[in-house]
Amino acid sequence: MAGREFRLFRKRDLLVFLAAVLIAALGFLSWIPRGDAAPVAVIEQNGQELRRIDLSRVTETEEIHLDGEIPVTIQVGPGEIAITESACPDQICVNTGVLTRPGQSAVCLPARVAVRMIGEDTNGGLDATTG
Repeated sequence: MAGREFRLFRKRDLLVFLAAVLIAALGFLSWIPRGDAAPVAVIEQNGQELRRIDLSRVTETEEIHLDGEIPVTIQVGPGEIAITESACPDQICVNTGVLTRPGQSAVCLPARVAVRMIGEDTNGGLDATTG
């Protein structure tokens, strides 16, 4: 042991650590909402789109009642949407809570109802602009 010096980290350890930090940072950045995407909710029943709602234009709370074998109530408010009532046994769709960001969804499988949040591009479909 006289000729060896003790190191806390080796070079390989540092590279693995930096790669993990980079992956974590990229994952975090993917959750930050883009400023040019308007929050849009899509309501589907039996695989067909019933309504597409731009939540940035909603000013008052509204309830949407979907009739079917299992009735479902959806509440739409400014910037948010949620399944608030369902006659399904598990209530997973109701317990999902309020959806506010693109990528979130609430699904009631027994009623075959899905509410998805998507981000509609408001800058004409451009990925980036340069000056």
